[in-house]
Amino acid sequence: MTLFQALALAFVQGMTEFLPVSSSGHLAFFGRIFGMKAPDINFDIVLHMATLLAVLIYYRKQLIGLTVSLFSRRKGEGFAENPLRFLFFVILTSIPTGIIGLALNKRMEKLHENLIFVGVCFFITAVMLFITHLKQRKGITGTALLNAGWWVPALIGVAQGIAVLPGVSRSGFTIGAALLLGISATDSADYGFLVSIPAILGAFLLKLGGISAMGLSLNYALGFILAFAVGLASIRLVVVFVEKARLHYFAAYMVILSVLTLILGFAG
Repeated sequence: MTLFQALALAFVQGMTEFLPVSSSGHLAFFGRIFGMKAPDINFDIVLHMATLLAVLIYYRKQLIGLTVSLFSRRKGEGFAENPLRFLFFVILTSIPTGIIGLALNKRMEKLHENLIFVGVCFFITAVMLFITHLKQRKGITGTALLNAGWWVPALIGVAQGIAVLPGVSRSGFTIGAALLLGISATDSADYGFLVSIPAILGAFLLKLGGISAMGLSLNYALGFILAFAVGLASIRLVVVFVEKARLHYFAAYMVILSVLTLILGFAG
């Protein structure tokens, strides 16, 4: 892998891990353009570590508040107002995500290489984002997540599990599912990113089995830094777009990308 390829893939991973456009689908698309039929597992793990750190840093205040509230009698704000219920919701979301992820894990490499499949999944993501936008256009103020029933985080977990498919956006499906289930825009965005922490950790652990000896590499180090920095910026961008009900912009982009990916896939 050249330095240019490493930086390009790091930028793509950092940006698309959190934007509702599917990082796995973009890596499959650009990997084919770069002539990389199989992903570098070591580098993939490095990029996942970078994006995980980006979430932890961006939501550090909420995570600290949740931890303090969980081990003290003092109530915090937002999700920290009821940390036990929030933790219960995260577990409810993570269970179906984990089940679906494990069931599909062995097929991921073949699906990742099938650009026709990826292109179709890009279009599915576009449809999800557009439907979510139509729901937000009605101007209905959503409810707080912690006031929702247990089935809401469970269904969000199913949506997040489906997003293991290359071309299906994790953030797009989790945030979109929350919005469609009547959760407020702010809570939908924040929960969608916070619940990505166990999801990214799970993906990280699944990939550890294929890791080989990893020495100090300039490509890995620069890739980590770039993916982390771009990841931080993209989280903020998504939060703003969700709160302003602008997800249809991403839907339009996904339609275009779907067409390009299908053309590339059929061309072989």
